[in-house]
Amino acid sequence: MNINMPLISPLSRKYFNYAQEKENRKHYRAEDIRICIEYICDEIVYEFVSETDKGKWNDYDLHDKLTTSKQFMDKTVVNRLIKAKTVGNKGVHKGEEGKYTEANIEKAIEAVREFSLEVFVAYFKHNGFGIVTNSWMPTAFSTLPPVYRVVILKRYYASDNSIIVIDKLSKAYTKAGLGDEANEFLKECYDKKELDMEQYGVLLNDVELLKRNLDKLPIANDLETAKNNFNSLIEVIPEENRDSFICLISTILNGYSGTNKSK
Repeated sequence: MNINMPLISPLSRKYFNYAQEKENRKHYRAEDIRICIEYICDEIVYEFVSETDKGKWNDYDLHDKLTTSKQFMDKTVVNRLIKAKTVGNKGVHKGEEGKYTEANIEKAIEAVREFSLEVFVAYFKHNGFGIVTNSWMPTAFSTLPPVYRVVILKRYYASDNSIIVIDKLSKAYTKAGLGDEANEFLKECYDKKELDMEQYGVLLNDVELLKRNLDKLPIANDLETAKNNFNSLIEVIPEENRDSFICLISTILNGYSGTNKSK
């Protein structure tokens, strides 16, 4: 399943888009990758690092900031983004004469996409997925377009095959127009004894009901619609329940987390 636009903040996405414009000279595209990564660090990575690192943030260079994300992210994914940053550096300092290719730029773009999805997987691995009964995490997550939810939950399911994750992933498949895949997924979960017969029947029925009512649901097919849906939701979430996950979604969709910070 292809994700064209990564789940990063609006400013990051702007420069990500610039980097994809192949008619631009390659050093401009490389520079835009670096700027995109800088905003990723300052607007997303910053939210997850230790208080010690936050206190030193203004003194860190881009490499230091990326390295801090290894505190909560898969190191392989982070290292790919560090390589992408290196491509950006070559564009800034060497122009078109830098030793990098169009293929390197494409790999850097893919590294940004990968990182943006793994932020969510890493968050769920650390915090669970709506384990606390009053958590707004699953509800806020459901405002994202289904295509993103499918990719993220498929990766997270590998480490958490709880019924809530199975339920959310089957529904994400369905809302993404992949009803057959939803049925196959539930059957696989039943065959692997991750669901008992009663649970399998209930979730299968939910998927069939959802298929018949898709046209009546406010499903976001793009990030702008997701933004509107999320902002409608945030009004009903008490401020004391607006945790770091709510801040992450807000940063990605609105460009700010709603928290006061200085960097």
